[in-house]
Amino acid sequence: MKITRRTDYAIHLIADLSDHNGSCLGLRTLAANHGVTYAFARTVQQGLLKAGIIKAARGINGGIKLAKPLDKITLLEVFESAQNPLDVTFDTSESTWCNCEQNSCICEDLWKSAQTIMRDHLSKITLQSLLDSRTQGENN
Repeated sequence: MKITRRTDYAIHLIADLSDHNGSCLGLRTLAANHGVTYAFARTVQQGLLKAGIIKAARGINGGIKLAKPLDKITLLEVFESAQNPLDVTFDTSESTWCNCEQNSCICEDLWKSAQTIMRDHLSKITLQSLLDSRTQGENN
């Protein structure tokens, strides 16, 4: 499994939005702050919008802002909005590198177990707890 740059940027984008108390921020500014292209930021934004994590407003004071509180956003939601659902990430049913039959592969249960563990872990971590731990680390 690979954590992509999109997932990393999505977390940073949400953290930036949380620092602005519900104000809309321009995507170009957010992209520039993190040294990513506007096109890349736009793809991440689309996933977050579709997942209901952020919302967009048009107009002179438009931009994006959080659609729900940080304690209601899990890392699982962010991961899946930026990448693929975990079911796809751990799917080996169409793999070309495994010559086993689907029901007899010794690794199939292993990957299903890993998927369950990852899903459980990521669903327990909220963005609020992640940012709180960052703040605690800065204070120590």
